Amino acid sequence: MLKIHLILLLFCSISVSAQLDTDSFEGIKSEFTKAAKNSEEAFNSAKTYLAKAKEVNEVHRIVEGYELFVSYYSHTPKAVSYTDSIILLTKNAKLEDYPAEGYLSKGIQLYYNSKYNDALTNFATANDMALANKNIRQQISIKHYIGLLKNVSEEREEALKIFQENIEFIRENNFEKKNPEQYLKSLFALSNSYNKNRVLDSAEIVNKLGIKVSLQHPTKYLYPWFLTSYGVTSYYRENYATGIDSLLKATKFLKNNEKALCSNYLYIYRCMEKLGKNDAGISYLYKVDSIYNQKPKVIFQAREAYESLNIEHKAAKDPEKQLATIEKLLAVNKIIEDEYQNLGKEIVQKYDTHLMISETEELINQKEELINQLQDKNFLSQKKVTALVITSILFLVIIFYFFRRNVVYKKRFKALMEEYDQKKVEKEKAQNTNNTTTEKETLVSSAQKESIGLPEEIVAPILVKLKRFEDTHRFTKKNYTLTKLAKELDTNSTYLSKIINMTKGMNFAKYMNEIRIDYAITQLKENKLFRSYTIKAIAQEVGFNNAQSFSIAFHKKTGINPSYFLKQLENQNKVSSG
Repeated sequence: MLKIHLILLLFCSISVSAQLDTDSFEGIKSEFTKAAKNSEEAFNSAKTYLAKAKEVNEVHRIVEGYELFVSYYSHTPKAVSYTDSIILLTKNAKLEDYPAEGYLSKGIQLYYNSKYNDALTNFATANDMALANKNIRQQISIKHYIGLLKNVSEEREEALKIFQENIEFIRENNFEKKNPEQYLKSLFALSNSYNKNRVLDSAEIVNKLGIKVSLQHPTKYLYPWFLTSYGVTSYYRENYATGIDSLLKATKFLKNNEKALCSNYLYIYRCMEKLGKNDAGISYLYKVDSIYNQKPKVIFQAREAYESLNIEHKAAKDPEKQLATIEKLLAVNKIIEDEYQNLGKEIVQKYDTHLMISETEELINQKEELINQLQDKNFLSQKKVTALVITSILFLVIIFYFFRRNVVYKKRFKALMEEYDQKKVEKEKAQNTNNTTTEKETLVSSAQKESIGLPEEIVAPILVKLKRFEDTHRFTKKNYTLTKLAKELDTNSTYLSKIINMTKGMNFAKYMNEIRIDYAITQLKENKLFRSYTIKAIAQEVGFNNAQSFSIAFHKKTGINPSYFLKQLENQNKVSSG
């Protein structure tokens, strides 16, 4: 009887101890949740939780500790390293939802760090596991982020289709109440996608539903974002007063999100400008300027604000304010050129920050004109002498700039022609050489095969078809998307994207631009008739939608403008014929 009592007592003490441990973990997690984001209190809670989890050596607790740090460092490279820890820890552990959850979390963090190709790879891995485990929650989240990646690659119609299907999937599986946060995320992604595709009636319906559902959530989850989206929809529907009202309501909730706040201010300005209330709208442009002075990360929104301020001050014939604005605009353009070259495609395409040389020259010309106007006003003052000196120096700098640019362009043209000749010789040599290696073997090295991470029997046929696609110049057709090409090559867009990235060293969009520009250079060099075309006609011939996108791609690849390249070819041909 005594033994039974001792056993019962021991069992009770173990149960109480386990309950205390559980309560302790939940208490620490609760403290983390209550603490302000990125605060010292949040960091200490996460650190304590992880240390305690390692002390009791429970895998699921350690994973939860890592997840707290992912949340703490969210949207930074540090968060990615913690997702790696989760994957490594759970690869051989028999935990429900893992390691799929680790790959999903890593994909999300890579997405917010603009590592889009790596994000796609992790989402694909997570999706295979989620399907195998029939994990609906993970499948919904993966589809959501795949849709966001489609937006990044400007495949907006496909993104919209994915978001529509995801909402249907959520409803079919009664997931609105099981995970209301994901449901609201998917609703917001759908409304935003409708805005991007200008399906404005549907956007308004989804926005109203999102506002209603978010207000029913205990924390009003995503409520300000739905207000913002509704404001954007109203702007595009020309309901400017409604747009202003919605955007102003949203700003009250976005004080700690500078980028979102600045974007709202820009849309408020646009609405007011359409209503003819420019004076009131300008104050919101200056709000963006004020935030930029404290938070440089809003540089793209600042650039847009300065462009609008430049137009406003020019219309108001206020040269002093216009000159100050141009100075700021030139400064942010310089920073963007120097520091933001490697940003993901979404930012580059959304803001189109890379100024063409002619645009920069136009700003410098405006600056000179304004300086001259101000000099005329103060002709008899000592400031005129100083201004003249400054203008002279600026003039000399510009002369030097154009001289140096001409020298650089000539060198680039010469290098381009030498590269062309070298490629031509190599191509002829390859055609005249009897090579016993098969076509499949020459397309990709063994090292590349390993890095692709796909079976050779999948990779090799795709590479053969891809080479045939290049050799037959099918890329000159317009509006090629990754999905369309994948369909033509009898594969899927995920495989094709990985193969292009690993074998070509670039993403699909850059790959298409590169082969089109190479083809244009060859045609311009060898085809006299081609050289007589306008830039617009050349662009269309090689597969671009317009002259501007062709010129930008040409300059990015060669470092010179197509007009300069044509002129040098003409000079070269005159010398040869002479």
